Amino acid sequence: MLKAISIIQTKKKNNVRFDNIKGLQKVTNESLEFPKEIFTQVKLNLFKEQYLKYIESNQIQKNDIAEGIIQHCLLYFINDVAPTIFVKEQNEELQDAIILNDIYKSVIEIEKTDKDVEIPNVEPKFTLNYIRNYNGVQSHSLHLCANNRQVGKKQTLTKYIPSFKELYDKDEKKYHLSLYVTGDFLDEKAHPQRNRFSIPDKEEKLNDYESISMDELFKGLAEKVRHTYSDYIDEAEKEKSERIKNYILDKKKPRLRYNHLLNIDGVFNEIPINATDDNLEARLHELSFKLEQKREKAFEKIFKKKKYDKEEFGKIVHDVLREEASFSKDKLADLMVKRKSILKLFRKYLDWRDEGNYMLEEDLHNIIFTMGADSENTPYEYHNLWLLDERLTFHSFTASDKQLRVNKKLQSTSQKEPDIFVYDVPCAYSDNPDKINSLVLFEFKRPGRDMENSKDKKLDSQLEEYFFELSHSKAKNDKGRYIQIQKETPKFGYIVCDLHNDLIDYNINWNGFKKTPHETLYKVNPELNLYFEVIDYNHLVDFAEKRHEAFFKALGIDGL
Repeated sequence: MLKAISIIQTKKKNNVRFDNIKGLQKVTNESLEFPKEIFTQVKLNLFKEQYLKYIESNQIQKNDIAEGIIQHCLLYFINDVAPTIFVKEQNEELQDAIILNDIYKSVIEIEKTDKDVEIPNVEPKFTLNYIRNYNGVQSHSLHLCANNRQVGKKQTLTKYIPSFKELYDKDEKKYHLSLYVTGDFLDEKAHPQRNRFSIPDKEEKLNDYESISMDELFKGLAEKVRHTYSDYIDEAEKEKSERIKNYILDKKKPRLRYNHLLNIDGVFNEIPINATDDNLEARLHELSFKLEQKREKAFEKIFKKKKYDKEEFGKIVHDVLREEASFSKDKLADLMVKRKSILKLFRKYLDWRDEGNYMLEEDLHNIIFTMGADSENTPYEYHNLWLLDERLTFHSFTASDKQLRVNKKLQSTSQKEPDIFVYDVPCAYSDNPDKINSLVLFEFKRPGRDMENSKDKKLDSQLEEYFFELSHSKAKNDKGRYIQIQKETPKFGYIVCDLHNDLIDYNINWNGFKKTPHETLYKVNPELNLYFEVIDYNHLVDFAEKRHEAFFKALGIDGL
């Protein structure tokens, strides 16, 4: 509850009392409780529950109320027209009260005042009061005022000048600016309740009677601040750009997908100077996405034209295609960085194996292709079939660790399923959407596995069983129709395992395999149009690294 009492002196030198309970009353000096002169007394008591909870939870004290009053009535203090104001607890003596006029002098410091400031589309001029704020705020702020009072909430200047960081005085004390804006225009536009202005929020809401929106007004004022503090802001822009450049080109963790942004003037202007790495990543992703959308719209615009427009087509070729080439290069660079990381991870697993710490079955399985998944719920960028063969990155269908009878693209009753505990990962795909051009199966033998039993020593035994089951099945083509898998359908089976001399000799001498110049084994069954190949884990990684070596060197990431 707010209780206000004012003692006013009339022209006849009589004291009159006014309060919000009884209104206007005649009084004598003897009846005055405190003090014995002209004054206004405001009592704040009997808080409503929600306000009391706020005060208790935020530990609001007398000093907080005092500073709040100063901020609210700051222009009265700045213009030296404020009366002497005391703030005290009910049971305190007057000499123990806080005198706001003294606090203002110790807390508030005016940096400068600009008068007769012009803002586009507004005829009356403005006055800008720059106040130094030492009380721990984290950003510069803008306060619109009318009739010596702030109206509405403050606006952070960081929204309009993201690179306007903290300032320091001659004693190296940090401060931020509170910019108080006054003028006849704001006095005229203030709402009677003083909580807002009768000005449209956005430019699109303007009518014939309004010359400027709130957003345009804030931007115009921010531009004046930017000009006034251009030396500080320009220096901060350089620091921010350098930090973003180092973030993108970080040698330990390059983000090359954003490299194309470094060549666009002013592209980082809207990123806050104090953005965290997480926030910076989000902002860069957003910028890249918006630029990609802009390019797509430019392409769509030219494609919709019914006649050849030499000038516009030339602009598309010069500007958009150049940006697209840079963007695509960065996407390729980012893809190569990810592949480099996967190869390092796989190589690390092999190092652990050499130390006797064999990798877990689930780990190896999931590096190549997530267990229990298929290509309909795992996009190509989320698996690493390229480790085996680049052609497998783009395919009609892939399934991992599933029984043949539940495969979405097969019509089969077989319950055959590669044993995931021994790293059998079948990947079957069609590289022609209209017919079954080929079938490919992969089997991974766990590194360090004992291969001495007769079934394991015959390296192609398990894949032969799968192909036998597939020969009695049908496969769905791109039209959804099931096609019989023919005897002559090309079939490819790949086994990845730890190869050693005894295993190689057995399969060459007793199982029909031959050795290639690349230290792999192969076997052909012409009657079934079936080809088998056996690859050692080390060779698998070596082949993948060699395929990417030229890309890594060209992009400067070979040392990662």
